[in-house]
Amino acid sequence: MKKVGQLMQEMGFNPKSSDSAKEAFIKHLIKQATGISVQTPSEKKTIQENPKNIFNFSKQLEFDFNETNTEEMAELQKKAT
Repeated sequence: MKKVGQLMQEMGFNPKSSDSAKEAFIKHLIKQATGISVQTPSEKKTIQENPKNIFNFSKQLEFDFNETNTEEMAELQKKAT
């Protein structure tokens, strides 16, 4: 079994990037592979240090950029001008 660092290197991830970028990348891989959202070590530390400043959002922003929406937006912009 390969270590996470080896996998990241094989995928071309920059080894000199910040720890938060590395954490976000691993978090994204876990979410894509399992569908489970996890907390990174820095997120856990922030929560422990500031438990009153934590906000739970029901859903992350999602964008659906398909041709239908683009065409509809173009029509709405024409009507607005």
